Amino acid sequence: MTRFAPVLAFALALAAAPASALGPVAFGPTPDAAGWEMLTFRGKTPAAYSAPANGTVDIRAERAVSVLWRPLPRSFADAQAAQWRWRVDQGVPATNLARRRGDDRAIALYFVFADDPSALDNPPATLRQAFSKGRALMYVWGGDQAAGTIVDSPHLRGRGRMVIRQPAGAGPWQAESVDIRGDFRRAFGREPGPLVGLGISTDSDDTGTVNRAAIADLVIR
Repeated sequence: MTRFAPVLAFALALAAAPASALGPVAFGPTPDAAGWEMLTFRGKTPAAYSAPANGTVDIRAERAVSVLWRPLPRSFADAQAAQWRWRVDQGVPATNLARRRGDDRAIALYFVFADDPSALDNPPATLRQAFSKGRALMYVWGGDQAAGTIVDSPHLRGRGRMVIRQPAGAGPWQAESVDIRGDFRRAFGREPGPLVGLGISTDSDDTGTVNRAAIADLVIR
């Protein structure tokens, strides 16, 4: 009975969510149909993302890396918090997330904030555009450091910071609830701008291993 307690608690929290909740965020019937786009990298095998249910995305990377990205409507600009569930059935070994070409991780969930509120009038069309005029706060299941550690992304030149929520290793469904603006201030030392997009990545190309994972019930409020 006790192993179902975290899931039950999360379900009750969702039921009690205020009417102002902006989510849940849809992943199906397919990620493409729900507005998600794939960012791939030259010379790299892309990961596979599928939506077995509207509120769930399954993730598989076999020596692969890619990012799912979607812009968010203007109504999400002032969002304060997020909650979701995630699990890792098979994951890469613990890695140094600060080391380029050695920073594999099972899952990273990106919240992308524009630097300037004027971005709402000309929203980014791609993730690369969003990174060029904004910053990404990334919650990570992976890495070789303790939960709560903040790591500078080795790829984003100061525009991406990772917060480790779950260190590397397989694990059952875990419920997360985060203060995205408070964590942004802690990570970047400045106020966040409007929230303009979301991303999900998985990465196993450096270690040549396999990630099998999922995210479900993502709610932004």
